[in-house]
Amino acid sequence: MGHKVLAVFFTLICAPGLYAVFLVPSKNPVAVGTNVTIKVNDTGIITVGLWLFGPSTLYMWYPGGLTQGASLQTGTEFDSSTYQLTLSSVTLKNSGLYVLESMVPIKTRAEIALDVQEPVSNTTAFVSMTNLVEFNDTVTLTCSASGTPLWFSWHNGSSTVTPGERVELRNGGRELFINGVTRYDEGPFKCLVKNNISHAETNQMNLNISYGPGNLVITASSEKMVYVSGSDIFLSCSADSKPTAAFYWMYNGNRLNVYGSSYNLRNTTQNMRGEYTCVGKNPVTLRYAEVTKMIQIVDPISAVTVHPAGYPVEGTAFNLSCNVVGPVDSIHWMKNGKYLDDDTDDTITFFNNNSILSFYHPDLSDDGLYQCAASNAVSNMTSQTYDLMVNYGPNNTEASGPHIAVVGSSVTFSCSSVSRPQSQYSWYFSGLNVKNGSVYVTEPLSKTNSGEYTCMAFNSITGRSSIDSVTLAVYVPVSNVTVTSNNQQPIFNQSFTLTCTANGDVQHIQWMKNEKNLNSDNMINFTDNQSVLYINPLTLSDNGLYQCLATTAVNNMTSVTYDLKVFYGPWNTTISGPLVGAVGHNVTFSCSADSHPTSRYSWFLNSTKLGEGPELTKDLSLNSSGRYTCMASNEITGRSSNASLEFTLRYPISNVIVNAGNQQPVFNQSFTLTCTATGDVEHIQWKKNGMFFILTMESLSPMATRP
Repeated sequence: MGHKVLAVFFTLICAPGLYAVFLVPSKNPVAVGTNVTIKVNDTGIITVGLWLFGPSTLYMWYPGGLTQGASLQTGTEFDSSTYQLTLSSVTLKNSGLYVLESMVPIKTRAEIALDVQEPVSNTTAFVSMTNLVEFNDTVTLTCSASGTPLWFSWHNGSSTVTPGERVELRNGGRELFINGVTRYDEGPFKCLVKNNISHAETNQMNLNISYGPGNLVITASSEKMVYVSGSDIFLSCSADSKPTAAFYWMYNGNRLNVYGSSYNLRNTTQNMRGEYTCVGKNPVTLRYAEVTKMIQIVDPISAVTVHPAGYPVEGTAFNLSCNVVGPVDSIHWMKNGKYLDDDTDDTITFFNNNSILSFYHPDLSDDGLYQCAASNAVSNMTSQTYDLMVNYGPNNTEASGPHIAVVGSSVTFSCSSVSRPQSQYSWYFSGLNVKNGSVYVTEPLSKTNSGEYTCMAFNSITGRSSIDSVTLAVYVPVSNVTVTSNNQQPIFNQSFTLTCTANGDVQHIQWMKNEKNLNSDNMINFTDNQSVLYINPLTLSDNGLYQCLATTAVNNMTSVTYDLKVFYGPWNTTISGPLVGAVGHNVTFSCSADSHPTSRYSWFLNSTKLGEGPELTKDLSLNSSGRYTCMASNEITGRSSNASLEFTLRYPISNVIVNAGNQQPVFNQSFTLTCTATGDVEHIQWKKNGMFFILTMESLSPMATRP
């Protein structure tokens, strides 16, 4: 490689540039009498600039000087190093538009509107009247305050008052007008006044609103629909009323000489039942209201018993009677604690106002504990239980036991029936009596013991018998469940087969992948009663842990996992490393590919093999440029893939020199600097005072430094 020389000639001229200027006040709006600073953010050096307030100049600065405008107000300060403006003890006159203009080195403008406001003060409120009658009167609450600007709102307790059918906010919210006051308008009311910089509230005001009487209620010391004779009944009357209402009492429409909210009835009798009325009056609203309560008083029941008519026999009519001492309103029969109804049960009927319970044909369903319950308005009483038991059976004979069993095990069968007295039991298998008694335990079972086992129940009193059977199937359990691949290699995009083998009476096989059941789809099929899993073609999504679950009626067993990892690749072979290097140095290239198992890598320069492995490091000489190729290969899939890059040699740069020749740098004349270097020079960048700059005619103009 040879040597190259690059020469550059330029003149410096400054051209206007662009940048953003932002004005940020320390607060806005601003309270009268406080200070505010307007800061300038994100700006460079402003050589010549102006601060304006509206159309008037506050400050102008330039190299070597600062001029104040004629409209500058007292308390306004300018910081020439940061360009920020500070206003002290502001007044309303300080509100307006503040503008910063940059003239040199760039021309730009930023502005902000400053809003000076007076705080809220002198807050007062008053009410037109405080003593009011509900629904009759209206009231106006008025609020006043000083400050700019002002917003008014009213509060009733913790709630904000909003306009509605009865409520109006007048005069910009200063007045709250309520038409037809209610008891919920008593307050406390307060007025909240605020602007952008402060807020204040008035003292609370309360209204005295008379209302009622309403919602009169008579309550008893113990509320009952009916009272038992001899009870003491204490009546109390209450009403919603302000001030408190005065009360008097009436009985069956006749006024009593009883005044006050309470009326006590002691040692009551049935002739004291009737309507009791409480009348209330409000002394301010002059309104009346009344409420009536019905009081019922009766005598209690003293005794209830159940008597049978003979003995209960299956199929023979049978009666029970209920005997009651005392006044009776109703009689109800119960069986096992639940009420009986002859409308829904056609095997029973009731006579003589429900005092007799009759069974037409007693049977097993009629067994139980029977009671009768008698009641009137003030009392109820239930008899002792009568235990009704009907002789019957055997009915509902049931043989129970397992339906499946394992070869070599023993099983237990049980037999039961509903019978009075208790039945006797016998067991039969293949027509032979094998056991007497309700429980039968077999000898160790073989497959020949599969079949039907029958129990016979016999009642020696009724002379009846009945049978029931259990069918038993004996199985060989599942064992030795395994998954094999028959020495196949799982290669991407090829078919693959797994086989499930097991010993025993296998009834069903279920395949699983990663412990989740597998179902057939367009790539997965099952054959040979699902013992063979066929995948075609294999994809990377088929990777996972495969198992098969073999099931029989008596047990199931899952194989150990078969770890399927699909062989694939190499894919996406890539080579990385520098594209340019210097003679005398070394270079390292890396190669990678998606592959399982990991690929084998071979390196070539043009067509010459250089080495093997995922990385290649080479010392650079004159013949080191050219095409570098990495070949990735997979020995199981039999596939390979290449990636290449072009590498170029360069001579390093040295001996970089700047000279001006024999020129003298004279003001307002052109001047030339020359940069020379040895090596493969691709680009030259100039610096001034250690900082890079862009070479344009404008940026080097002498005029650029003028203020």
